Amino acid sequence: MVASLSTVVTSQNNRFTVVDCPTASSPAPSPSSSSFTNSTFWSNVVALLDALPSAAAPTGFATLSRGNGSNRAFVRGLCRGDTTSVNCATYLRDAALTLRQSTCSSSRRAGIWYDDGSGGGVPAPMFCFVSYADTNASSAYEDSYRQPFQNRVVAADEDAFERAFSTLMNNLTARVVNGSGTSSSPGPMFATGAAVYDAGAPNGTMYGLMQCMRDRTAAECDQCLQESVRALTNCCRGHVGGVVFAYSCYMRMEIYPYYNLALDGPPLLAPAPMIFAGGERREKKLVDVTLAIAIPVGTLVAAIIFLCVFLYRRRVNRKKTPPDNYSSIEEDIGCVEPEQLNLAVLRAATNNFSEENKLGQGGFGEVFKGTLHNGEDIAVKRLSQDSSQGFQELKNELVLAAKLKHRNLVQLLGVSLQEEKLVIYEYMPNRSLDTFLSDPLRRRQLDWSKRFAIICGIARGLLYLHEESRLKVIHRDLKPSNVLLDADMNPKISDFGIARAFGGDQSRDITRRPVGTLGYMSPEYAYWGHVSTKSDIFSFGVIVLEMVTGRRNNSAYSDTSDSISVLSHVWDKWRAGSMADVVDPSLAESGYPESEVVNCIEIGLLCVQENPVDRPDASAVVLMLSSPTSTADDRRAPSRPAFTFSSGFTESDGPARSDARSSDGGVLLVSDKKSSITTVSENEMSISELQPR
Repeated sequence: MVASLSTVVTSQNNRFTVVDCPTASSPAPSPSSSSFTNSTFWSNVVALLDALPSAAAPTGFATLSRGNGSNRAFVRGLCRGDTTSVNCATYLRDAALTLRQSTCSSSRRAGIWYDDGSGGGVPAPMFCFVSYADTNASSAYEDSYRQPFQNRVVAADEDAFERAFSTLMNNLTARVVNGSGTSSSPGPMFATGAAVYDAGAPNGTMYGLMQCMRDRTAAECDQCLQESVRALTNCCRGHVGGVVFAYSCYMRMEIYPYYNLALDGPPLLAPAPMIFAGGERREKKLVDVTLAIAIPVGTLVAAIIFLCVFLYRRRVNRKKTPPDNYSSIEEDIGCVEPEQLNLAVLRAATNNFSEENKLGQGGFGEVFKGTLHNGEDIAVKRLSQDSSQGFQELKNELVLAAKLKHRNLVQLLGVSLQEEKLVIYEYMPNRSLDTFLSDPLRRRQLDWSKRFAIICGIARGLLYLHEESRLKVIHRDLKPSNVLLDADMNPKISDFGIARAFGGDQSRDITRRPVGTLGYMSPEYAYWGHVSTKSDIFSFGVIVLEMVTGRRNNSAYSDTSDSISVLSHVWDKWRAGSMADVVDPSLAESGYPESEVVNCIEIGLLCVQENPVDRPDASAVVLMLSSPTSTADDRRAPSRPAFTFSSGFTESDGPARSDARSSDGGVLLVSDKKSSITTVSENEMSISELQPR
């Protein structure tokens, strides 16, 4: 850490809270000056800090953005992984207030590691972290920033302490980077554990905690934790406690418990030192000679056995002649390494793929419910043996789903590519959102609180796909049947078969073959094949309006001959100021907060505007949902949605077309919408080409 570039301060009320204000190379306005604090950028920061607690509390993490150009602000917040949602909101609120009251109001970047002081010990823990900046990319300063603190007490046996410390930190780092490995872990990229350094001492066990920012990649997380461990070792070797604050990760070690020990497994045992004295030396030499002979011989025997098994299995595999594309899919998923499950196990789990276990069917094949020997329920997606339609979709889904981890995305559990191609997902007992919206009886089970929670969950899933994941992913087929609901009605986005991943700064592309579902495709995508994050936002807006109205957009709003779509109906009522007329009548029975419903209607209309530039991005949607009052004054009134009918109007003729080239370099020779053939599906099956079915 370069001290000259940073101002480290503590809260006036709490000596445990640390605030970092990196300064720019040019002089910044003084804190007393109103030129900066009254700026548009700072106003955006304040609005985001106000919205952060409600946005981040449900999951413990959120990134938000607001504004445009040089005035655009980014805020992110992270609660410690073992923090409850209620406490998380409180800590983030206090941290944001402290940050606003600090001298950082003159800086374009700042971070705070907040602790309310209730622990009363030194070094202080971190209850939450909040930062703001004028860019979403981390700077070299932030990557190198480390602020270590230490307990003044030094261990009696520093060498034994350091061995246990090294063992524990290596174990925790691997669990944070690769997954906790325990079902008791309360959140992603978070791990706790213990290690014994002196079995005879009353405080002979150390307790460690590590956590990474969830928008960091595994490699970035690993690098941050490794450097933090080195920083603590270099400054505080042998000290019985310490913490290291960094912008991308956090670590702490103490010789007393400071978290719920139920999160841990058995304490680790540090490797014993190879030190002997006196009469033990002769016995030690005999042991050394024995080991010197046994270890190489044992290693050689194991290597021979391994080689024989490898050659035998390769000979057996050569006798099987898998299709040509089988090797292709193995090459692509080799780097993501989803857990391989045995075909026999899956046959037993699904009762040999019986009809009684069948959950549904799509263009790729069938989905079955299964139960593993440990009682865990799973969903098995089975590619049809005689269908070439779904292979590329399955291949794409494997590669993407294995790299995407979020509570609002369906989790990939494993894959089997032996005699059949099977993908295993977590089981969603409440099926899809579509099963509720399409069934009047089941729709009554969705009161407004459940509907709003589902809307917010889908929005958070999109925010992760578009901005927070290591890849920028466009789903391209977001619809109610691809939103699955777990036992607690939490929404999880599924089916990444036709998703498109962007790298670097790429934000849009053009495809010759638009794919998707009628009623949920944006106009620029349906007509011209333009793919961007705003395509998903359009689909999300349709879902929001369907949730409010209880009606499907790809079907007529009424049974009359002059019936109109849901978008047209909502737009007409919005202009007339009759919002109550569009709300699902079943919601009136249980009651609903009018302001919240109206806010969702407005968000839905903003998302389905014909011009993609006018639609909000995912971070703005999350902000509007979590803090409607702070964003209401800055919103533009929504313009006419795409594909709408109204009195005196005809269907939209599609978006204005600009000259563009497809991703494969060919010029799109399309003059009007009649000459553009769009592949859609009225039965909501995702398809990849226009061909007979």
